[in-house]
Amino acid sequence: MRQGQVLRTLRFCFSYPQAARGVVIFGTRTLGTILLMIDPMQIDLPAFLRNWHGPSDAPVTPLASSYSWLPAPLREWYELSSRWSTPLITLKEMFTPDQIQPERGRAIFMQDYGDQAWAFEVNEPSVVLEGQPDGSWKRSAESLPEFLVHNAIHESAYNTPFWRACNDVPDSRLPEILATLQEVSFGGWLWPRPGHKIFLGEGLIANVGPAMEDRAPWGNVPGYWEVQIGAIDAIRLDYLDGMHDIRWMRSISA
Repeated sequence: MRQGQVLRTLRFCFSYPQAARGVVIFGTRTLGTILLMIDPMQIDLPAFLRNWHGPSDAPVTPLASSYSWLPAPLREWYELSSRWSTPLITLKEMFTPDQIQPERGRAIFMQDYGDQAWAFEVNEPSVVLEGQPDGSWKRSAESLPEFLVHNAIHESAYNTPFWRACNDVPDSRLPEILATLQEVSFGGWLWPRPGHKIFLGEGLIANVGPAMEDRAPWGNVPGYWEVQIGAIDAIRLDYLDGMHDIRWMRSISA
């Protein structure tokens, strides 16, 4: 698939029977059951963004021809995201096209508000690199098209007024929390720490990763998970509020 086709050809439906079409089936056991995983390259990103952020409310801002050197998926993301007047990326900082400059064979296009950054290789622009601007870089398990979908979904879970979060969910509670959601088979990031996964359901996004120790060396806590779930409305979170043994942090709006 050519890079320029990627954001236009992604597909995802929000009901289970429909979502099962075209997904990749993995024969590994997770949480005691064999799961169907959603292929990230089957996600219709424009439709997903409309579902989460409402109809677009601005005209497309085309990129100038001087930015034609940028990878096609990244150019498409800039034009797609320009259709919303409110920022779609807030946890991290997506550089504006004029801020992206090639240096030492790579070009940084996004960073968090700490010391993590993401770049693409200038000579192989589908390759994403994770690292620190002045430190070491590692090749991401995700291509640039997949990374951009992952980032948009991850940000959407937090850019909503309706969410729940808990930093110490026991293994035994995950099946009930994720019963109506499906994992997306993203390759995975090193940020914020390895092992995080994303699950999608009807109007729900769950970010699940290993729970972290509260002191150095900040290792994983065996048997526990960090869980953050965003929703498009408050009622979809009601089932979580019935789990009284879990100390959910709650959004102000829900």
